[in-house]
Amino acid sequence: MQKAPVIVILGAGSAVFGQRAISAILRSERMRGVDLRLVDIDPVALDLMYKLAEVMNSEWGTDASISAHEDRRAALPGANFVIVSVQVGPREEVWEKDWRIPREYGIHQPYAENSGPGGLAHTARNLPLILDIARDMEELCPDAWMMNYVNPLIRLTQAVTRYTKIKVVGMCHQLLWGYAMAMALLGDLYGVDVPADVKIDTNHETRHFREPLMAAGLEHLDIKAAGINHFSWAYDIRDKHTGEDLYPALKERWMRPERAGFEPLSREMYQIFGLMPTPSDSHLCEFLPFVHDPVKKPWERYGLHTQSFSGNHARREVRRELARKVVSGEEPVEQLRKLRTEGVPEIVEGVHYNLNTFVHQLNLPNNGLIPNLQSDAIVEVPGVSCGQGVVGLSMPALPEGIAELCRRELAYSSLVVDACVHGDRDLAMQAILLDPVVNDVESARGALDHMLREFAEFLPQFAR
Repeated sequence: MQKAPVIVILGAGSAVFGQRAISAILRSERMRGVDLRLVDIDPVALDLMYKLAEVMNSEWGTDASISAHEDRRAALPGANFVIVSVQVGPREEVWEKDWRIPREYGIHQPYAENSGPGGLAHTARNLPLILDIARDMEELCPDAWMMNYVNPLIRLTQAVTRYTKIKVVGMCHQLLWGYAMAMALLGDLYGVDVPADVKIDTNHETRHFREPLMAAGLEHLDIKAAGINHFSWAYDIRDKHTGEDLYPALKERWMRPERAGFEPLSREMYQIFGLMPTPSDSHLCEFLPFVHDPVKKPWERYGLHTQSFSGNHARREVRRELARKVVSGEEPVEQLRKLRTEGVPEIVEGVHYNLNTFVHQLNLPNNGLIPNLQSDAIVEVPGVSCGQGVVGLSMPALPEGIAELCRRELAYSSLVVDACVHGDRDLAMQAILLDPVVNDVESARGALDHMLREFAEFLPQFAR
């Protein structure tokens, strides 16, 4: 029988992702006896997650070997899978600056995480750490798979493929928002209650709308989507059990006048380009050149907004408090079996045990998977995890209008990667002028210079 895998989680002290990843691994019957190595530079957060993992291990009879490390190099030797969920700089603090600083120069980014000038800064901060991890893997576990959960996902994943020899797959759960959107429109077919004021955004405060619709969507629907991360498009929407094509029913319902306010930007893009965007308006707006005009203020028309930073803090504190109570015995550990898997066992088990597991959202080098996007780009497609590795499924060409929007973002992102690897300010300036939300040279130069100064402590590559 195949020996259980060796799994390293970098950023295991995360109150949200750490709990989900650890739970997914330790509740898996196939991974009994797993060698699980938890890594975090925050000793307090790491200790809490280590104790929580030991409770799961004991209560669930996993027979796992669990260790905690502040130094990743101590954990990496012999790893089969390295799960990366890290962040450089205080997450909400630096993200808010990514959003605020460009506004001082007249650049309005509705979201500022994956694209926009804020997305460039986000890339520049995280990229050196991601490449350092990959280079440690080249030395200490060269055959391991890196599972990258860090945004901007396409850029950081491309940096690993372009500048190292490590096998990497970018992992994201954003398609769940597509399932929630589709079920919000099709709920009457399945007896699902959909509130009239439903919102499918990324904020903690709207999870009571989102989570039940995600669950119902996964139960009843099958969506095949592709494109690029946080900017993918539904090729096909079907009843999971009968195979019925549900696109016509979705279109008819969404185009009713009374649904004009439901994800209005996504609705308009569907009307124009003919496919449903899957990420919801929150992320969709990052990649479009027509949502930032300071005169018309389209962000008001579409109700676009950045992340709720206070909501993020609240969500993490709720999860930390739950972890503390489980460790102390005040709360039952069994409730953690219900946490979302984030694709961890689907990839690990599929590859390690050759299970041929279907995964509906993978970020991989294109190499023809989407024929009318750049061959060396990171694209998002469904695929299979098996003994050969993580393998994407070839998809039909995207409609040309959508493909051009994707190609622009991928070309821009490619320049961002090279600029942020080499600390090249001139290349960064060229890149920012390709950004869909930038339309003025002076504004671009001012925002870029300000962000490079503001985040200098996190940007050693630009100090050269």
